[in-house]
Amino acid sequence: MNTLSVVVPAFNESAHLGECLDALLGQREHIHEIIVVDNNSTDDTAAIVLDRRRRFPMVTLVAESERGVVHARNTGFDHAGGSIIGRIDADTHVGPGWAESILDFFDRRLDYAAVTGPIHLYDSPWAAPYRAFVNYTTKRKPDELWVSAASGNNFAIRRSAWQAARDRVSLRTDLHEDIDLSLCLHRIGLRIAQIKSMCVEVSGRRLLTPPLEYRHYVSSSYRTWDHHNLASRALGRLLIMDMILHTVHWPLTRMLSTCDSRILPVSHSGTSVTSDRNLSPIGKNEFATSASGK
Repeated sequence: MNTLSVVVPAFNESAHLGECLDALLGQREHIHEIIVVDNNSTDDTAAIVLDRRRRFPMVTLVAESERGVVHARNTGFDHAGGSIIGRIDADTHVGPGWAESILDFFDRRLDYAAVTGPIHLYDSPWAAPYRAFVNYTTKRKPDELWVSAASGNNFAIRRSAWQAARDRVSLRTDLHEDIDLSLCLHRIGLRIAQIKSMCVEVSGRRLLTPPLEYRHYVSSSYRTWDHHNLASRALGRLLIMDMILHTVHWPLTRMLSTCDSRILPVSHSGTSVTSDRNLSPIGKNEFATSASGK
């Protein structure tokens, strides 16, 4: 039987981490452990985790001194003891049945290495229309479908798949670590699914990022795909449209919002590069055997 560990990277997240942990603890019958990785926070992030740990020993605090989401994620994943590793942000609120839906999916589908689900917004003036848009597009899709990449704020992966990709992921902090991991899985022949029942809400703080800073965030998306030789003109046009839309709505969003902007999860330039070129794929039979624990 599969067990679920949930990893939460955190840097100065005292304003949101308590609600994030409480939502997870509400599903603790389906969660083996919750690992919060403190990435050099200077606020009360650690104190919030230790407060929950006093009441719920399944909560663990791990420190990672090297700044960057990728380093915090890797440390958390390496500490995880479950056969399935969930990954959310410190401002994520998991929806009802989130943990159970992950375990059910991996029990049934040995042909998938990772899974993600729909993402809604909270504390944003655009939360209601965005939810309506996500619900509309999700309703038109199958309950389970293959996707090429998944967002780190709502993600779960087999530990066996993480171990297969561990030495292949980049350590560059100017890349999106979640896209990079997704593309590493794709490169070695492992698939990611999206399922409707795995819903979360995330903060709308990213929409408050000033346009010039947001440009770096979007450029990192293109840079990550290019790192895997998968960038295209179509992707470039899509990202340019995203930047234009963000620039247009940003002034109104800033006026209507009651929350603060969020620090970018990527740096403007990388300091470390891990090559993942010319990798040989893992055979599907080999992965299925590993995933089933045989």
